[in-house]
Amino acid sequence: MSMTQSLRDLRVELSDSDLSSFAQKYGFDEHFLQAILNVESKGEAADSQGRMLLLPEKHVFWRELPKPLRKKARSLGLATPKWSRSNYKGLGDNGSDLRWDRLEDMADVNEEAALKSCSYAKPQIMGFNYELCGFDSVRDFVISLGSSEEAQDLAFFAFLLARGLGDEIRRYDVEAVVRVYNGPGQVKRYSEEVRSEYRHLTGRDLFEIRASRTLRMLRLGSCGYQVKALQERLSELGYTCKPDGDFGPGTRKAVLAFQADNGLAVDGKVGDATHEALERANPAVSILKEARADLTVKDLRAGGSQTVKQADRLTVLGGGALAVGGLSEAGDLLSDLPFTQNLSLIQDLMMQVQGLIEPFSALFVSNKWLALAAAGGAVAYLGWKIKQRRLEDARSWRHVG
Repeated sequence: MSMTQSLRDLRVELSDSDLSSFAQKYGFDEHFLQAILNVESKGEAADSQGRMLLLPEKHVFWRELPKPLRKKARSLGLATPKWSRSNYKGLGDNGSDLRWDRLEDMADVNEEAALKSCSYAKPQIMGFNYELCGFDSVRDFVISLGSSEEAQDLAFFAFLLARGLGDEIRRYDVEAVVRVYNGPGQVKRYSEEVRSEYRHLTGRDLFEIRASRTLRMLRLGSCGYQVKALQERLSELGYTCKPDGDFGPGTRKAVLAFQADNGLAVDGKVGDATHEALERANPAVSILKEARADLTVKDLRAGGSQTVKQADRLTVLGGGALAVGGLSEAGDLLSDLPFTQNLSLIQDLMMQVQGLIEPFSALFVSNKWLALAAAGGAVAYLGWKIKQRRLEDARSWRHVG
């Protein structure tokens, strides 16, 4: 008996769902979870014959198959490179024998690829996600879901957490959940179905609930309408920020500046405290900008700026090299002095700016001291430029401090 025939013979042991305790444990809305499950498989753990629900996917089978087998599978009408509604032609409704027949035909080409290419049970989880659900093999995953409703629920819970969907579920982000669950091709369709099902279960509208919830944590890498709203608010308050919906380095710098100016934890993450401060803040742009317009390098240094500190070192190093090179044009002036520490100073400077001296040495091969002076001047100028750029960033809100 084949593996797929054995699966067809399995009967799901029904049990009470543990959805409530799971939702309570992780701070989820039980009805939102139920709506997702109901949309995926009408909330049923098995068909009328007690068998696990499943749906073979031709485009996934193509992807999971070894390349040498794709042509054969395609000629049999079992695989195709792209998703299409026509892929489901001839499969019937939930519980149809035609779905099991197709799975068996796929398994005849390659069993493991076939098992990975179906969605299973009440949560309709794709077989290739077996590891995310806590299983060592796709066979173990499918057999478990085909045997017990409890196993189906546990796999559903494990999948949600493994895919990092906790925040999305808590904030009722239907599109984000659907994109992960069903892929990018049918986001609009399934999102509307989940909203409709939630309204049927609770009488409430997900749009209204989502708008009333505390905004989620926004950080580097976040994207979407909430990020754009954040960027627009920061710009309104006078912090340079491009409202493109992408939380990149520029947005993070603006958040850091806002947090520093409002006595918040300066971590670049927008949680409840920063959201509340943004709502309370007065968009007195001119006053805020004036406060930073008077900043000086001395202020940044006093504030502990590491950039200014490193640039100061370059200034000292470059100035020292410039002075030593200029005073020692003949190379002998300091060597006649009785202070041996001067020779040590020269050697230290030569070692520290060696990388910068070499290009100048090619130009001033006959006078290493002139090369040292030129390199020292270049280093000192570099230090000055770094401090000026740092000051410009601070004044224009591109950097804290």
